[in-house]
Amino acid sequence: MEKKKVVIVGGGISGLTAGIYSLKAGFETEIYEKNRIVGGECTGWDREGYHIDNCIHWLIGTKEGSSLNNIWKDVGALEDDVEIIQSDKMYTSELDGEKITLWKDLERTEKELIALSPEDEIEIKKLIKYVRMSENIGIPADKPPEMMGTLDYIKLGSSMKNAIRLFKELEGKDTNDLMNCFKHPLIKCMISDFCTKESLANSFPLAYGNFVSGDGGIPRGGSRAMALRMQRKFESLGGKVFTNADVTKIEIDDNRKASGIGLANGEHIGADYIICACDTAYTFGHLLDKSYMDPILREMYANRKAYPVYGMFQVAFAVDSHIDAIGGDVMLDCSDIKAADWMNNRMTIKSYAYEPSFAPEGKQIVQVLIGLQEDAYDYWMELYKNKDEYKSKKEELTNKVLKKIEERFTEYKGKMKILDTWTPVTYHCYCNAYKGYNQSFMITKHSAKNPYPSAYIKGLDNVVLAGQWINPPGGLPGAAIQGKYSIQRILKKEKRSIKIKTGDFTQF
Repeated sequence: MEKKKVVIVGGGISGLTAGIYSLKAGFETEIYEKNRIVGGECTGWDREGYHIDNCIHWLIGTKEGSSLNNIWKDVGALEDDVEIIQSDKMYTSELDGEKITLWKDLERTEKELIALSPEDEIEIKKLIKYVRMSENIGIPADKPPEMMGTLDYIKLGSSMKNAIRLFKELEGKDTNDLMNCFKHPLIKCMISDFCTKESLANSFPLAYGNFVSGDGGIPRGGSRAMALRMQRKFESLGGKVFTNADVTKIEIDDNRKASGIGLANGEHIGADYIICACDTAYTFGHLLDKSYMDPILREMYANRKAYPVYGMFQVAFAVDSHIDAIGGDVMLDCSDIKAADWMNNRMTIKSYAYEPSFAPEGKQIVQVLIGLQEDAYDYWMELYKNKDEYKSKKEELTNKVLKKIEERFTEYKGKMKILDTWTPVTYHCYCNAYKGYNQSFMITKHSAKNPYPSAYIKGLDNVVLAGQWINPPGGLPGAAIQGKYSIQRILKKEKRSIKIKTGDFTQF
């Protein structure tokens, strides 16, 4: 019997995951990616003998035994010979000459926080309790929620007892509320350095708890290497990847069924099923008319207060020194170099000394990330219309960042060189990213109780959505999970079992 064909729009992590599970389910599968390399935002690039990593700061699912770890292994993202780099600290926050580190050793963190601010001891102990509650909370990844039965929910509830307690204790609060429980300004910064103030109050404990539990490592080789491993896995199973293949539309026949996709070069690619593993703002408005958009997703785009997005200004520096003066991720104040209100007061400096392959021998690469508000996108896009002005503004801000680093880490003074600078415009141009944001909508205390758009498209039974934009607040785990779910949804339409035989285990 002839195999049915699945065509996937987008070769990012969600598209690659969907492709691998599609092949394992027995479908003929093709991926169409607009860029010359797969990975989407999980990528990196080379400059002057250095490698710039764009994505993975830490990866949920590196810990053995979790559903997500099984997915990462099954799609080739993690393999037995891929070392997982596990730091002894999550990051360090500094302010006005003081600093605090979030250690993997939670007791050490607690003691140092209390020593820093004895008057906050009660709230510190409460925060540490929230972090302990968050240890070993796994992300459900077995099957799509709409396919879960009573027994599934009973099992999930049993495994998520601590999460349910945490959510209940912090219900109705956001990160700003959590910060304001503390008197010491550095502790406030420490919390908001990782989570935006609008994010739910459980965000920080969940993230730190995951790290403390031994998860959140970094695969050796970084983001691009991980995406390329997934491509090799996909192709080894018989899948075909077409790069430099810009998909411009989903073609609909006279029976109101999607017949395939249209490429920018005019070529038509037929398909039995289509998975849109790309930015949903591009899916609805380019590939399909906006009238097909799910009501929840429509509300997310319309209600900017309830579902904000952000942006980033990023710089990569070559450092002519083997000394790792930074020692991981360090968050510093940068309010004195703010270009506008849309720029945050804090910046992250990240050392890649743990990846010697990213730089020539005796040298290293350091990257900086400054968070931006949503309206920064409009500013940078307007500048981009005049390439000289755009370049000039990037250089101006980058030189200020360079000076800040040299002031703090004097060991690097005169030894740093700018390699590259990128803005929200970069993500928009490269990945069609909405507002140039490389994640998804932030869930806030103003969001709906169930803020997850449907993966189905009403009126187009053979088109399914995947990707981080239907799994807010996004990130690699959500992208991979939705990629897997997209195939289970197709299997359900085919009236087949959603269990997929996947090597050493059966993946639900």
